[in-house]
Amino acid sequence: MTNFSALAQGLKARPRQTFHHGNFRQSAVLVPILDPGELLFIVRTDGLRSHAGQIAFPGGVREPEDDFPIGTALRETFEELALPSDSVEVLGLLDDIPTPSGFRITPVVGRVAPFTELRLAPHEVASVFRVPLEELASRYSHDGAREFLGVTYVMHQYQWDEYKIWGATARMVYQLLELL
Repeated sequence: MTNFSALAQGLKARPRQTFHHGNFRQSAVLVPILDPGELLFIVRTDGLRSHAGQIAFPGGVREPEDDFPIGTALRETFEELALPSDSVEVLGLLDDIPTPSGFRITPVVGRVAPFTELRLAPHEVASVFRVPLEELASRYSHDGAREFLGVTYVMHQYQWDEYKIWGATARMVYQLLELL
């Protein structure tokens, strides 16, 4: 069972790494934690211009009217899953993650209240799946390291059934598990 108040305190107490470089597009994702302690992932549809078919958290690019980053993460989650923003208790932010595709992702960690049904946006989300947090660490492996913008990154990955969680999403999971 996840201790949500301890997680919120840990997120608030840690120094958060931000990224400000070049013309990266600001984006935000919701890292949704369901009671008693499961992460909710989405599988992006194959027809998308970017990140097609990938395992991800719900989210997307900042719109001018968004209260960034929380507003972006909650708006995008509603658009992709019909999850109302008032059903999410924001616990804090993980480190910004720059991607080779030109995005700066700000992960927003949120506790999701029990809900009855998600409605997937068919043009964006092919499916969803849940993974118990306590089992993720045992599914960890790494695929070496890569250099990006002068920084060497460990390439984290997690295997859950047929799903390979890698890239920026795996980096977010790794940060979250370090806090837990």
